[in-house]
Amino acid sequence: MRPTSKIILGIILSIFIISLLFITGFSFSERRNFTNTHSNVISIPQDNPIGIDVASHRVIVLEAESAENEGKINYGFSYEHCSLNLNPTAPKEENKLFVPEALDGYIVAKTNRDTLKILIKVDELRKKYGEEGNKYIHFLGVNIDLHTSNVNVINKVLGFPTEVRNIETDSIRIVSNGNILIESCKAMVIDPVMDESYRKLNVKNSIAQTIHLDLDRIRNWNMEGCDIEVQNLTGSGKHNIIQHRNEKIKINWYPKNENAELNIKVPGDTVQIVFQ
Repeated sequence: MRPTSKIILGIILSIFIISLLFITGFSFSERRNFTNTHSNVISIPQDNPIGIDVASHRVIVLEAESAENEGKINYGFSYEHCSLNLNPTAPKEENKLFVPEALDGYIVAKTNRDTLKILIKVDELRKKYGEEGNKYIHFLGVNIDLHTSNVNVINKVLGFPTEVRNIETDSIRIVSNGNILIESCKAMVIDPVMDESYRKLNVKNSIAQTIHLDLDRIRNWNMEGCDIEVQNLTGSGKHNIIQHRNEKIKINWYPKNENAELNIKVPGDTVQIVFQ
């Protein structure tokens, strides 16, 4: 082997050994302090749920308290591990709000006239469970369960999901900054509105006479196993939807301007389309 080849091989081998030593040393180091320099994940235990009495209400508003050092410390909620859950009432659960014991005192519920306001005290949660010096706080396990027969929700918390299950009522109206799930419900009208168009709407195994969808505000949506008589769709620009042949439904299209366009894809076998 030539001397030049030996030198090159030696350099490559040295780089490999140094890299291996660095990786091995890092694996035994206290990585927690390293990764938490700019971020911190706070996981709330789900043990021992407690009930909070709330007064009768017609509207539910969910808000998060602003961080003390706004602009320096940001926070977010896991869309997979946090949610506002609306469930049907039961004799001992009517107008009850349930949260994990670890959130006791950090979830405040007050009713003013017909509006129930639920406040997540983000800054106090950060002080109790977080670490100093973190630039970003990410919460897991902030789960709020409300037993109610009224589904008129305004969810102002960015990325925080709203989930409604097994409720029979006149109307389901949700304005949300996070994903919306409506499952096994029955209502005359379903009216979901997304404050962020890239959030997801999922309606499963539900019955309704009418559903209203603004396709400018809801671009990622799915209906599965539902019995819905009328879809009222509106939007601007171009929108595409898939209509399965096993669904009997009337679609009303209300364009917002002359450039609005609705394209309907019908996969499968024969279908009847009636224009009026």
